[in-house]
Amino acid sequence: MRNGNITKILNTYFHQGLAAEKKKQYHLYAWIIVIVIYMIVFPALFFKGNGYKGGMPCFFVLAIASTAIVLENLERLAAVMLEIMLYTACCLIAYYRPQTVSLSSDFGCVLDVMIGFVISSILLLIAILLRARMFDARHMQIQELNRELEVRNETLLRYDKMKSDFLGTVAHEINTPLAVISASSRDTLDLLKSQSLDIDEITENQMLIEKRVKRIDGIIMDLMDTVAIENGRLPLNRQPLNLSDLLKTVCETHFKKLDVNGNQIIYDCPMDLPHLWVDPDRIEQVMANLLSNAVRHTKDGTITVKLSRADGAQVVSVTDNGEGMDAETARIALKQYVSVKADFWRHGIGLYLCRRIIAAHGGEIWIDSEKGHGTSIFFSLMEAFDYE
Repeated sequence: MRNGNITKILNTYFHQGLAAEKKKQYHLYAWIIVIVIYMIVFPALFFKGNGYKGGMPCFFVLAIASTAIVLENLERLAAVMLEIMLYTACCLIAYYRPQTVSLSSDFGCVLDVMIGFVISSILLLIAILLRARMFDARHMQIQELNRELEVRNETLLRYDKMKSDFLGTVAHEINTPLAVISASSRDTLDLLKSQSLDIDEITENQMLIEKRVKRIDGIIMDLMDTVAIENGRLPLNRQPLNLSDLLKTVCETHFKKLDVNGNQIIYDCPMDLPHLWVDPDRIEQVMANLLSNAVRHTKDGTITVKLSRADGAQVVSVTDNGEGMDAETARIALKQYVSVKADFWRHGIGLYLCRRIIAAHGGEIWIDSEKGHGTSIFFSLMEAFDYE
């Protein structure tokens, strides 16, 4: 969608530029006609063609009318005034100095008037056509501007919807742990008021509160990363890394903390693969998000973490046999923050962050999922790197 909008905007600017270029050309042609023909050729013909007794006054009327048509604003006023003064001067010179005018017979005068009438009509038609072309060019430019505004309005509406979805997601994600914290706090207060303290239950409540606080802290960190990504400043601290070691460590660290649905985890990660040039913390963040989604939507199932090589890259997959996604949700899960509909996959901003982090490493991420048959999420990282 984003590439499509960029193409539309580029096409809009291209056509808008063409329309502006055509308008400049018509404006140049108009001034050439006014200066060369109306202000130089016509006065010369006036003195060579019987002066005001011939057909040249028709040309003068044509010149003034045509200039008013093809030029605009102050240029039109200045050119028309200059032509009026020029033609008036020509008539006065012809009147006071008749020897400057070449006279012919009466038939020649009539013929001159007829020719002047015909040529004036033709030139006036040309001026009107030129004006019409200028109008068409301007109309095309206005249309292109309208199209550009439509594209920008569509983009703004889409971003507004994404913002609303994003805020809805954040509210939902934070509200859930806050509700648990509130309930556990009230329970702890009731236990403290009782005469016989149940230390084990109080401890369990506090541990539950701590876990939910960490969940909120994770959400806040995701929000900060989202802002950094949108501002184009996602930091990466690359270093050589054995991806197998990282995957095993992350899974052992996070799976027990995340899983509350009785799942088991399977590893398939060969240890003899080349090192990668990546940011360990960011890759751990990606894996934590993928594991979180997998355990949240899988109950009494199996989650498989696999590492393999393909086309000069190392490919990681996190596969579960849980709820799965429908085709539409799988299509948009990596491209926008969330769909807040209750029957849709609630991935929060986690998958969006995963996509941007993997993209920042020059890799790719994709989803293979079917509703009711589990989900597999893959991401690839290139092996080629330069330690320098």
